[in-house]
Amino acid sequence: MKSRLTKHMNRYFNGTVEICISGSNAERFLNLCQFQEIPLRDIRRDGSRYRAFLPAKDYFRLRPVIKKTGICPGITRRLGLPFALKRNRKRKILFLCALMFAGMIYYLSGFLWRIEFDGCYYHTVEQLREFLRQEGIMEGIRKSGADCNAIEECIRSNFTDIGWVSAELTGTVMKIHIKETRMPSMSAEQIVDGYGNTWEEETGHIVAAKDGVVTQITVKSGVAQVRVGDVVKEGDILIRGVLEIVGDDGNVTARHPVLADGTVRLKCVEDYSQAVPLTYEKKVYTGKSRSGIKLEIFGRKIFSYNPSNYYQNCDIITETGQYCIGESFYLPLVCEKTTVMEYTLTAETRTKNEAELAADQLLLRYLEEKKRGGAVILEKRLTPRFTKTECVLEGLLIFDESAWKYRRIKSDEWRQENGDEHNTDNNGYTSGIREKDIRGV
Repeated sequence: MKSRLTKHMNRYFNGTVEICISGSNAERFLNLCQFQEIPLRDIRRDGSRYRAFLPAKDYFRLRPVIKKTGICPGITRRLGLPFALKRNRKRKILFLCALMFAGMIYYLSGFLWRIEFDGCYYHTVEQLREFLRQEGIMEGIRKSGADCNAIEECIRSNFTDIGWVSAELTGTVMKIHIKETRMPSMSAEQIVDGYGNTWEEETGHIVAAKDGVVTQITVKSGVAQVRVGDVVKEGDILIRGVLEIVGDDGNVTARHPVLADGTVRLKCVEDYSQAVPLTYEKKVYTGKSRSGIKLEIFGRKIFSYNPSNYYQNCDIITETGQYCIGESFYLPLVCEKTTVMEYTLTAETRTKNEAELAADQLLLRYLEEKKRGGAVILEKRLTPRFTKTECVLEGLLIFDESAWKYRRIKSDEWRQENGDEHNTDNNGYTSGIREKDIRGV
């Protein structure tokens, strides 16, 4: 999306006229312009007349509207570069400079000045941009040196998780569209629990992270210790990470620790409490502001002015735009505008309705975070409570979520001790030998 600064620059180079609309059908004139998508902007009323700005190239599109309404808008002002050149057409030096400028634009049109990416999820734009830079594809190279087919093949061969690539060169911008075969997720080599926390060890139990009722359990590795409908407490083992080997006589001959794996969901009840103060500081802008500007051409700074002595309380807003002629003719001219706006803090008091609304907004934000973690909201039992200084929204929230985590397996949970310490054939291994063999499993 183009920045506001870029739009202003386009308006200047293309030219703008200010028109005056008067008559009994002025409102109909404006409605017809909107219906025919004629871009009138900054429409304002001046007594019985209307004034508006219109791109110079769209002025002659008003003819059908003029015939229907009988209103011929007059031009009150002409703004922009085309009208400035017309006013100064007798100045030969200015005309020569205009020719040089046109020649420079034509020369710059043979280079690539912008690279855009679309469809990046797992791989970042910075990562792909750095890869292309290593391959010699960057802003500032000639368009003849940017082979779209070669770029597509290069990306596919070096990123195996990118299944489809399309590169197109339009104007001075290259647009690269990609489709990945995997979305953002943990690496397949990483083990995570129900909350997305990484588990570094090779073995472990799956235990309950909260009190709740089991609503779903599937086992890929390990032994399930609960069933759907069982009530569990925090720390209870849900999937045991120890496998037992049973002999022909029905006795356990060995135990092997493994990493429990599966899916477990619990119905959990959570105590919720969120306080909102009745008094707060409101930000009020004073209307005072300062602006600074920075210009870059060919990646080098040529001018910079930053407003000094910032206000004690202020917001700093930065707008960056790369100049573009039309839709895809980008030039190596980047402008960055910094605006510093002063504000003061005033003490305000919320009404009960405003405090409840603020508490509800905090609740919605919290529930959105839980949804992103995979939780399903089953029920809300919340009531607001007011004190002298705050509004407290409290009660119970009931979720269906993956409330489980890993727990380390203790050595006494899988080691077998023999009754006769001198007999090494009873279970086939001594304690030390058995530990060595299990580590090799």
